[in-house]
Amino acid sequence: MLKKLLADHQLYHSEFQQDYFITVRAGGTEYGQYKQALRELSKRYRGLKELYAEKELLQIDIDELTEVKTRDKFVKRRNEIKRTQKIMAMEDIDSNIKDTEREFERFYQQAVALKEKIGELTPLKRSILDRDMWEFKIKEMASIDFICNGKLSASTVELVMCVPRETRKDLLNQISQRKELIDWYEKREDVKISLPSVDINKLLCNFKRE
Repeated sequence: MLKKLLADHQLYHSEFQQDYFITVRAGGTEYGQYKQALRELSKRYRGLKELYAEKELLQIDIDELTEVKTRDKFVKRRNEIKRTQKIMAMEDIDSNIKDTEREFERFYQQAVALKEKIGELTPLKRSILDRDMWEFKIKEMASIDFICNGKLSASTVELVMCVPRETRKDLLNQISQRKELIDWYEKREDVKISLPSVDINKLLCNFKRE
């Protein structure tokens, strides 16, 4: 029964959290979400490489403890305990790998879908999309300030004053229309993407060989 219960335990984030509380929340614009998806994908990529290596080294320890022969009963008992510890540690690593692979797959799907929308990123296009993303974020911050505190926070004002003069003027004009800004924030449309199907086993096999 214990194993059945623990099988229902999911490590890390659900797909809903990955989609909305990580990528959508942090991104805002299509480009912003793409950047966030890549950021999360890169973390899982590094994490999986470490976990795969850790699993292989742990398996070597288990094999070594299995094959070692000794007549000393205390050394033998100690080795048996160590082997059991390693086997239990392997269960934890397998669980970590399973859920890290699941998250990797979801962020990979997000990145592929968003890349289709954004297309090729030239330096000029990246610059324009980055500016649009930050304008969106500043408007979002201002909206939250008005909703929560009824006034702009110092950090939002500082960000507005950091942007180029021509952008700053337009932002200040939009932020000054408090009601319209809050309406924009509350009625903003989600970035709609269709996540592609992915052969995750083939994808992971490829990078395990890198």
